[in-house]
Amino acid sequence: MGMKNSGVESRTNDKENACYTRRHLEELVELQTSVLRKQAQELQRVNERIIETMSNVVEFRNLESGDHVRRVKDFTRILAGYVAQRCPEYHLDKEAVNMIAAAAAMHDVGKIAISDTILLKPGRLTEEEFMIMKTHTTKGCEIIEMLGDILQKGEYGRTSYEICRYHHERYDGTGYPEGLKGEEIPIAAQIVSVADVYDALISERCYKSAYTPAEAYHMIMRGECGAFSPRLLACLTDARASFEKRALENRQETTN
Repeated sequence: MGMKNSGVESRTNDKENACYTRRHLEELVELQTSVLRKQAQELQRVNERIIETMSNVVEFRNLESGDHVRRVKDFTRILAGYVAQRCPEYHLDKEAVNMIAAAAAMHDVGKIAISDTILLKPGRLTEEEFMIMKTHTTKGCEIIEMLGDILQKGEYGRTSYEICRYHHERYDGTGYPEGLKGEEIPIAAQIVSVADVYDALISERCYKSAYTPAEAYHMIMRGECGAFSPRLLACLTDARASFEKRALENRQETTN
């Protein structure tokens, strides 16, 4: 009888030990996951700070305060949010929307390699000057590649690269630097392209006055700033009120 009881107690202890071991392992996995998540969040903050710093250097060289970068990021986040809702085929979740908005700050980083005589020219560029200005897309990619180890060469780096290189491509293939057409253009670059054009239109430049948000919207929709994806234009229509609200807030922030 004692032998039987001893066997039962042994099996019971084995089960309890197995349960304890499983719980302990689950706790260790949960702890490690939490640590990795915090490290990933910290890495993302570092990436965003690097991107913001680089983009602000370009803006200061361009005699701007950095407001253009901030506004493009704002419009990018708004438009990307509508794309995520309306176009599930692009598989944009909240994380992707935030990443595209943050990486949008790097869209003009290549301008740091453009000479002051062209970058700061108070008027329209000649054809030759414009050809040089267009190289800011590929020059920017070279800078991003040099930052590859810092940007971890993952989604963040890839998205920054795509935005920098392709945000001047147009849906009908008339853009630059590669003349990509249609969905050959990465969706992140398509989104930033619309945001960048919209902000350029509603902003005053040395060679033009600012258009109203309504004028900017209609100019884009009519194709006066190049061809954009019909899906992106539908999303812009959805986002129009949000764009105009943010444009008004930006104007008020600038004047205060």
